[in-house]
Amino acid sequence: MHQINRIHSIKSLLKLRLYNTAFTKKEKVIRFYSNKNNLTSFKLVYDNPKIKNNLTSFKLVYDNPKIKINFSKQQPQIILKRGLNQDTNAAGVWDPFPDPFQPIVEKSAETALDEQNNPKSKKKYPDNNNEKRKRSFLSPRVMDAVLTTVMGLAAVGLGGVFYQAWYEWNEAHQVELAFIKPAPLVKSRTGDEFFKREETKQIREVVEGRAPGKYFLIVGERGTGKTQLILNAMDRIKQYGVVFTDAHSDNEIFKVRLGKALKYTYREDYVGQLFAREAPERGSALLDVEKALNMVEAVAIKYSKRRGRPLVLVINNIHTLKDDEEGDDLLELLQQRAESWAATKIVTMIFNTDDYLTHERMKRDASRMEVIRVRELQKEEAVDLLKAKRKNESEEYLREIVDRIGGRLSYIDKLAREPDISATVESLIDEERTWIINQIGLIPDFEESAFDDQKYASCAWKLIREIVKSESNSVKLNDGRKITGNPKWIEMMDHDNIIMIDEHQNIRADSKILLNLFKDIVSEDDFDETLDNVCERVEEVDKEQRTRELIWSKKNDQVVRVGKPNRSWF
Repeated sequence: MHQINRIHSIKSLLKLRLYNTAFTKKEKVIRFYSNKNNLTSFKLVYDNPKIKNNLTSFKLVYDNPKIKINFSKQQPQIILKRGLNQDTNAAGVWDPFPDPFQPIVEKSAETALDEQNNPKSKKKYPDNNNEKRKRSFLSPRVMDAVLTTVMGLAAVGLGGVFYQAWYEWNEAHQVELAFIKPAPLVKSRTGDEFFKREETKQIREVVEGRAPGKYFLIVGERGTGKTQLILNAMDRIKQYGVVFTDAHSDNEIFKVRLGKALKYTYREDYVGQLFAREAPERGSALLDVEKALNMVEAVAIKYSKRRGRPLVLVINNIHTLKDDEEGDDLLELLQQRAESWAATKIVTMIFNTDDYLTHERMKRDASRMEVIRVRELQKEEAVDLLKAKRKNESEEYLREIVDRIGGRLSYIDKLAREPDISATVESLIDEERTWIINQIGLIPDFEESAFDDQKYASCAWKLIREIVKSESNSVKLNDGRKITGNPKWIEMMDHDNIIMIDEHQNIRADSKILLNLFKDIVSEDDFDETLDNVCERVEEVDKEQRTRELIWSKKNDQVVRVGKPNRSWF
């Protein structure tokens, strides 16, 4: 094996020092190896006479067309590679037949270790074959990393922008579908024959969106058919442009019900919350209700431009909102939106309530509110309705039934469906009697723990006695406050459906059945005596709770003792 230095001229070619060179005569092959990093191998045919001519121009072209070697200075330098196997490189052993599948090692193990242990030795052997590359901070690998990072951030940013736009559009689309597509659970349960009354036409116009510029408060006693009137009007237009929801005393539950009716999730399914800190103001039910109403407003603006009519939002049983700070805040929020939407004619809100107290609470800030009073059916209307359902019964008998139960639509609907009308009437009367006794039954010798209940019951029966004794079976609201001594008792009686207050500020019995029961109870012989005993007992317990016993004693260093008085004083 011979080593041959790099050829720079013809003279150097003639003075070759053969060292570590392998000759194979059969194939006429000479392998040249450089002691530097640049290695290559080629074949040389000796008998070719063109070699001498080509040496003058530093080009060596062989007869074999597959092999061409260029030694010209204008061309890139030849890279000579060693043919050592990776496994034998450490020992420096020549491998005449290297494995083509093994990677070719440019340096021997001794050279690599020497350069690693002594970095200064690299200066002794400069690399003349490679040009010095200009080192830069933005190397290809750094550029690749920067480009990959920028492209990734751009993809995430654009994806977030498109997702945000799609999510906002989807929210508005779902709320719009809530007004367009009918809800399967919201449906009237009574037939059209129950709605031949004065309020039907007005409520249908409101639900159909033909009364813009106002919002409405529907007031009526329990069972008069207020909700069924609204649902029947919604069924006539297949709930198009109308959303119906129920109120609740808990603001959180009302928020959930409103979101379900509007198909609004309050952004709880928004993926962006995973990458953002939760807002500190989140968690308030009023804030979520405000967001839902903002979404309704955005949808209503587009809807009114396309359809030329407002959307309708119905909130049922608005009287269930508590008469406290939280309930007042929620009612104020809803009423403010109703006022602004009525002014712009984009949404018509309908509030349904059983209590007259709700009308007083909303009347303070009402400027565009209109009240629709739903009453019981008149006697002739109730008789005609029963005749249509009970054709086998005589008219006189049906009149007697109406005199006992009145024109309450819920009672008439029940009588029309039951086979035995007499037993049904007695059942309704017994239910009302049991309920009223449990609510305001008088107990002459009650315990102190029942003081609040009996105080409420005594004030209620005082008012009921005046209602029964009056010719019109009614008492003015101002007179009723004087009789009870505290307006809150009237509010409680109205909320408990014991009395009702009409649009003329008159206090009446809540239903015909209750009025008849009140007359029977008040007409009893011992009623006045029982009521007086309860009132005395209330005053006694009230004094006992407000009075304290003060004892001054000169003994025991003048100790003052404070306590409740003995019952023997009374």
